[in-house]
Amino acid sequence: MRIQEVRFQNLNSLVGEWKIDFTDPAYLADGIFAITGPTGAGKTTILDGICLALYGRTPRLERVNKSGNEIMSRHTGSCYAEITFTTRDGSYRCHWSQQRAHKKHDGELQVHKHEISDAISGQVLENKIRDVALKVEEITGMNFNRFTRSMLLAQGGFAAFLQAPPDERAPILEQITGTEIYSEISIQVHERQREEKNRLEILQAEIAGMKVLSAEEEEELRGSIAHKTAQEEKQREELDSLRKALTWLEQVARLENEIGSLEEQWQQYLKQLEAFQEDRWRLQRARQAVNLDAPYTQLRNLRELQAGDVAELERVREELPRHRAAITTAFEALQKARQELNELKILRKTEGETAKKVREMDLLIKQQGEQIEGIQALVDNGQTECRALQVEIDQGEQKLKEMLETLDDIEKYLRENGRDATLVTNLTGITRTFKQLQEQAGVLQKKDSARQQAAIALQSLLDAGREIAATYDTNKEMQEQQREIWQAGEDKLKEVLQGHEIDWWQDELDKYKEQENKLQKLMQIWDRIIQAEQDLQGGREKVQQLEGQQKQLNQEIGQRAVTVDHLAEKIEGLETRMLLLKRIRDLEEERAQLEDGKACPLCGSTEHPYARGNVPPIDDSQEEIKQVRKQHKELSEDLEERKIQKGQVDIELEHVAAAVKQAEKQLDKETELRRKSMDELGLDLSQVKTRGEVEMLANQSRESITNYSQQLKAITRLQKSSATLAARYEKSHTAFIQSDKALQQSILQQEHARREDERLNQEYQNLKDEIKNLQEIALHEVGEYGIAALPLEKLPAILKELGQRKKLWEAQQDEKLQLEKDISSARSEQGKLETRLQTRKNALDSEQEKLGQQQEEYGQRQQERLAFYGKRNPDEEEKRLDGKINFGEKAVEKAGEEAEKLQRREEVLVEREKTLTSTIQNRTPQLQKIEESFARQLRQTDFEGEEDYLQAKLSSKEQQSLAEAEEELKTEGTKLNASLSNSRKNLQGEKDKKVTDESYEALEEKLQTGEQELKIIQQEIGADKRALRESQETARKLQAQMQEIEKQKQELGRWQILHNLIGSADGKKYRNFAQGLSFDIMIKHANRQLQKMSDRYVLRRNPDQVLELNVIDYYQAGEIRSTANLSGGESFIVSLALALGLSAMASRKVRVDSLFLDEGFGALDDDVLDTALNTLAELQQEGKLIGLISHVPALKERISTQIQVLPQSGGRSLLQGPGCQQMTS
Repeated sequence: MRIQEVRFQNLNSLVGEWKIDFTDPAYLADGIFAITGPTGAGKTTILDGICLALYGRTPRLERVNKSGNEIMSRHTGSCYAEITFTTRDGSYRCHWSQQRAHKKHDGELQVHKHEISDAISGQVLENKIRDVALKVEEITGMNFNRFTRSMLLAQGGFAAFLQAPPDERAPILEQITGTEIYSEISIQVHERQREEKNRLEILQAEIAGMKVLSAEEEEELRGSIAHKTAQEEKQREELDSLRKALTWLEQVARLENEIGSLEEQWQQYLKQLEAFQEDRWRLQRARQAVNLDAPYTQLRNLRELQAGDVAELERVREELPRHRAAITTAFEALQKARQELNELKILRKTEGETAKKVREMDLLIKQQGEQIEGIQALVDNGQTECRALQVEIDQGEQKLKEMLETLDDIEKYLRENGRDATLVTNLTGITRTFKQLQEQAGVLQKKDSARQQAAIALQSLLDAGREIAATYDTNKEMQEQQREIWQAGEDKLKEVLQGHEIDWWQDELDKYKEQENKLQKLMQIWDRIIQAEQDLQGGREKVQQLEGQQKQLNQEIGQRAVTVDHLAEKIEGLETRMLLLKRIRDLEEERAQLEDGKACPLCGSTEHPYARGNVPPIDDSQEEIKQVRKQHKELSEDLEERKIQKGQVDIELEHVAAAVKQAEKQLDKETELRRKSMDELGLDLSQVKTRGEVEMLANQSRESITNYSQQLKAITRLQKSSATLAARYEKSHTAFIQSDKALQQSILQQEHARREDERLNQEYQNLKDEIKNLQEIALHEVGEYGIAALPLEKLPAILKELGQRKKLWEAQQDEKLQLEKDISSARSEQGKLETRLQTRKNALDSEQEKLGQQQEEYGQRQQERLAFYGKRNPDEEEKRLDGKINFGEKAVEKAGEEAEKLQRREEVLVEREKTLTSTIQNRTPQLQKIEESFARQLRQTDFEGEEDYLQAKLSSKEQQSLAEAEEELKTEGTKLNASLSNSRKNLQGEKDKKVTDESYEALEEKLQTGEQELKIIQQEIGADKRALRESQETARKLQAQMQEIEKQKQELGRWQILHNLIGSADGKKYRNFAQGLSFDIMIKHANRQLQKMSDRYVLRRNPDQVLELNVIDYYQAGEIRSTANLSGGESFIVSLALALGLSAMASRKVRVDSLFLDEGFGALDDDVLDTALNTLAELQQEGKLIGLISHVPALKERISTQIQVLPQSGGRSLLQGPGCQQMTS
């Protein structure tokens, strides 16, 4: 890799954009060059720019990003670094840049940019910030650390290594050669070996607490499980029978409740039916009225049309006279509007000619007024500008005076505090050292806290261990006690069993229970036979009673039906008579024309009885019809009520007859069940004749059940007690195993805690020594600033003070530069302002003279216009007259339209009057005919008149509601009847099943007792299965644990072998081995370079100390010397040889054609310096370009090609030398 060109902008003191071309002939000719300049001028900044362009960081700044940028020049808004280099594969360009917001020096830092591209084609190869450094490593073969070890060699790094004792060289060599990983590997191997050993010990301790049942114990458990499973199955069958019986009793009770509820609903239904009679009569009349809705609607519509036409005719006749008077008035208004419009048009023509002359005069006045305003504005602005310029000149003189005084104060401060100038370049390094010291102090505090916690943890483990040991002894004693108690319980159980198994006792009990259950059922059957006989007798009596009621109701219904029919015929005859009487009354006018002895024109009779005043009165017939109709209604309602009663009696008779029939069947069925039940019990009806005898046999069975139940309870109680004692023994045994396991784990934990406590104490002491050395280095760095001590707790305050001094120095420098610029600018600005003031005064005098002339002419023109037209506006006058003319034209048009409209309206009214008169005359006979027809229809449908018809009508909504209610009552009656019949049938079907004769409470008590017994059996089965399963699982775990222990032993053996080779707690074993190899390689490369500088010395490693370096001095007969005895010049030669050897070692397979040494040459005499430079110059033969950074004057004389860093005022520097060019300042 060879660097071709470097570009950068605004880095530290090198402000502006700079370019260094390393392809300049001067570099190619000599092969070695120097970068010279005083301390703090910015020599190392050039190397920082190379690192920044490639890796986005520098040896002095680990991070340069949005959070902080300490390399950007002060008071600048952007910076960048760019490098062009070549490798075997081609040419590349790497660019890094960052700017502040809007590129202002006080703007916020933005995200930086980083990219690498092909230098020839310009193609970007990578531009992601995280990936650019990886791409550089891929192309160059060097990461940042390798690059700084092979191309940029830091000042004093190898002198520190050479002078350090052996025990301090390991971390230095790790840092330089990158062998830190070997220490970590050694420690990790040690930790892994220790973990694997602990894991094996834990596995071995765990198997101590595992207990497995013997084959005999497992077989005994399986037998117990099988026996108890059979008991469980039998108990389940009994419980299922009990549940079925309870369900049957619940079903019977539900059906009985359901029948009771339905009978209550039937009675309620009958009440609703009776309450609906009035609404049924209203619904019947409304249905009759519906048939007359069409003719009534026709009649009503015709009446409404006739009334509307009559009202409209009267309104038309009233409106015609008023309308004719309005027509006359409208034509008079039209004539007047036309006359006024003609007069306005004549006046508008005259006004137009005058307005034209006035507008010409106003235009001239306006133009001259605008000219005057413009000139006046110029005069006002000129006066304002003159005053402002004078104030600005006075203020500038005062400000210039203040700036000169401030500049004197700043120069005085800079002279008195000159030593703070180096803080600008050194504070970053000081901050880094302080930060490292603070971090180490923080680590020390954490180590101390961890050390104290480890000691506390160790003591806690020791205390807990003693408690665990005491618990172990207690649990062991408790286990023996529980085993003895359990064995005593087992002996007591065998005594109570009396040589039988528990199943024998249970079978005897079940036999007596079964016998007692059958006797109970027989008693229930006997009770149901007695009840059935009683029910059958009562049902037969009820049937006879209902049949009598049925016969009586049939007779009453027949009698009332005949009476209702007779009354209906009578009503029809009375209505016919009433219609004839109405016709006779309607012919009253014709009867008045009849004469005695003359023939009637209608019938031809010569006798006219009604003509002599014998017309029958109609009112008497109407009263009679009302009375008969009332009687007919009352009898019809009574008839309906009798029919309903008969329907109820029919339904009840049907139900009772069915119940009697069912009772007969039930009696036969129960008698047969009694016979079968007695056969099962081995009883004969001739021997056992009464229910009391059966009850006596049942009592004897219950006594036997009680005796066997008490014996079984005693056995069960002892079994439970034995199981409890066994569980207690198992619990105490488990506690003993757990305490044994806990004791083993406690011992292991105590041992681990002791080793951890020792390790932390050693690390704490080592860290204290490191902090002490670091404090001495830091004190050396800040000594020149008057700081004599560095207490750890005051480091932030000291660093803050130094930062404030640096900022104050920079601020004073910046303020000085700014003041010098501002003073120069202020003096120049003062001259410009005075010139502008004089020029503006001259222009102001000319403008004021011109303003006076224009104002005089403007006054004369205004007087002439006022005398001709006054203050009136010609536009407004014309607009006013045009508005009046427009209004007049609209008035004429509106008056004409109104007159024409009134004429058309008169014609419409006349025509409407004729039409209405004709329509009313034509409709009158039709209306009379329809009224007569509707009256006949009313009489035919039993309505007394139109009012009676209207009262009978119901709204469609109300009629629909009553019809729905009627239908609902019918549906409800049918549904209730069917439900009642079904429920009675279902009840009888359930009773026929005869599932049980016991009461619900007795069955429920038996069920609860049985479920409790089943639960106990299931718990015992579960406990046995759990014990068997746990034993099997423990056996499986034990086998797996043994396999795991064997595998763990193999794994521990592998790590033990590796630990014996490279493992150690502090990492020294493998680290020293790896560092010894690296040290040998580095010595080989260093000797190669050392031979080029001198044939006197050869480096060798001390065979007794891995990292000890000796020197063979051939000028002293091959004497082996320690590096501690080398002079300053000899140390530099050896250090340089080591540095070059490291460069060759770090570059590995990558060819490095550019090398920069930031090394001090001040300790060398002339001969040694010549030798070192000649050695470096020889590297040119290998195609390398060597750059040396130094401020030593002798070096400048011996190297002709130089890049000079020249300090300027304000903390800035310039570059001068071959290939150096400033692009922008």
